Amino acid sequence: MSETPRPPSAFLDATDALALLRSRSLQVGLIRRIAATPEWVRNDRVRAALVLHPRTPRPIAVGLLPQLRWRDLLKAATTPSLPAPIALGAVRLLAERSAEMSLGERITLARAAPEAILRTLRKDPSPLLLRALLDNPRFRAEDALFVAERAETPAASLQLLAESPRFRARADLRGLLAAHPSTPPQVALRLVAAMDEAETRRLLDQPATPPLVRLAAERRVSRG
Repeated sequence: MSETPRPPSAFLDATDALALLRSRSLQVGLIRRIAATPEWVRNDRVRAALVLHPRTPRPIAVGLLPQLRWRDLLKAATTPSLPAPIALGAVRLLAERSAEMSLGERITLARAAPEAILRTLRKDPSPLLLRALLDNPRFRAEDALFVAERAETPAASLQLLAESPRFRARADLRGLLAAHPSTPPQVALRLVAAMDEAETRRLLDQPATPPLVRLAAERRVSRG
């Protein structure tokens, strides 16, 4: 009487599955067996390795995405070799989960987030998070302008933008920051001092320009 074949998990554990998944040339049949073994896919690292493996069938990878930790979703969202549906699915899930993350987690995410996630994170009012965004090379001038235009942006964040080596030389950003009612007066006055005459006149044309800033701009124009 022959013995009933035992499942692969009876001989191997999640560590063995991870070792197999390190091979970029692993046969698709083996990948399917790993994904179909409950004892293995309950492991966070195995799930992530399956999603990130270039030979994992797309339906399996997409199905596992909602079970990934946010750091693994970030890897999926920023791995260039992954198919677009997997990367886009990871981006969507990250954007949804970002609201539930702690500030520390959002700050970590902000430093490495792809552009699609930046469009969500740039709405966060925390100056600490903005500082992390400014460290992200994907954070562009249009993102800085978006933050500067928002009425909800706090004074500390506006000062960060005004002092950013990447963006402080932009005339359009200087104008927005100088006219923003929450920009600290000393910061706004420094911005006016750096403006040429055309910038200063545009600032005077904005009805919302604070009185002190308007006065400084008028004096600068009058001096020619």
